[in-house]
Amino acid sequence: MSMTDDRTISSVRVRQGLLGQGIAALLALSVPILIVLYWLTIPTGAWIWVAVAQLVVFAAIALATVRFLRVRIGVTDTHLLERRFFFGTTRIPLESIHRVVMLEMHRTMASQSRLQMFVLNEAGKPLLRMRGEYWSRNSINRIASHLTMAPIEHVDHPVTLDELQSTRPEMLYWFERRPSRMP
Repeated sequence: MSMTDDRTISSVRVRQGLLGQGIAALLALSVPILIVLYWLTIPTGAWIWVAVAQLVVFAAIALATVRFLRVRIGVTDTHLLERRFFFGTTRIPLESIHRVVMLEMHRTMASQSRLQMFVLNEAGKPLLRMRGEYWSRNSINRIASHLTMAPIEHVDHPVTLDELQSTRPEMLYWFERRPSRMP
């Protein structure tokens, strides 16, 4: 089933501004290096290797751009669908969703909080996570509005990553967990 299937109730895309920021950062890093490499290799005739490397880098950027533009989350009558950057499409049956947790999270007390949505199974393990760094508040709320088969828990106060690590580490990605803080 594709994300554009007639049975798709709602579909959202990742923040498009992230693509421009990423490409700008890559160009800011690679262009000065390429200029220096061309300057050093043109007199010796080895510039062709720099041009090949440049083509490979730009092809990788083009592929990453296409992959990025395909990332989305959708809801059908029967499934929650996540088209990922690397790993294809994850299909989550709506009946396996037991609870949805919505909270404002910030990395440190000084950072701005961002809305996060955790879709959990019966055991409390995350089936899907929408992070405010990548998804707009409207996109998260739009998907949540279609997950009416499960109770939606709203955490009233902003939570830090440290608090979440100590209270609900199972909801975090493996690289966000700190084993020394787990109960």
